[in-house]
Amino acid sequence: MRTSTDIKTQKITSRSFSLMQWSDALSLNHEIIDEQHQKLFSLTNELIKHSDADAHSELINETLYELLQYIDTHFADEEELLEQMDYPKLEEHKQLHRNFTKKVAMFCKDVVQGKSEVASDLIIFLTSWLKQHTAIDDQDYKNYL
Repeated sequence: MRTSTDIKTQKITSRSFSLMQWSDALSLNHEIIDEQHQKLFSLTNELIKHSDADAHSELINETLYELLQYIDTHFADEEELLEQMDYPKLEEHKQLHRNFTKKVAMFCKDVVQGKSEVASDLIIFLTSWLKQHTAIDDQDYKNYL
């Protein structure tokens, strides 16, 4: 049986995760958005690199905070760009962003509270969603740029 002490000192993951790799195939050929996507990959990689840290560590909390802030910045910039170019699926795209933001915020809250396996789940969700979103969802508007 786990105790609260076990949870507080729990490591983020017992799994090993591969770092996210940026490739030209993910590029939208838009300098700002591509740089922002690369930054999101980088922040996710920071979590992966420090996946052996305690879930309550200052390093993890700072990285999560920076990630949440950067997600907001990127989504606002991307949505403004999509609006300027009259992207026909703008509302769908905004909904994808809102769903992602809610889920990441929930995961971050749970990580900070030291809930079991949440951080591993967060890393899995982040890597999966970012790969899917940049490789498929964002590529859909590439021809509108």
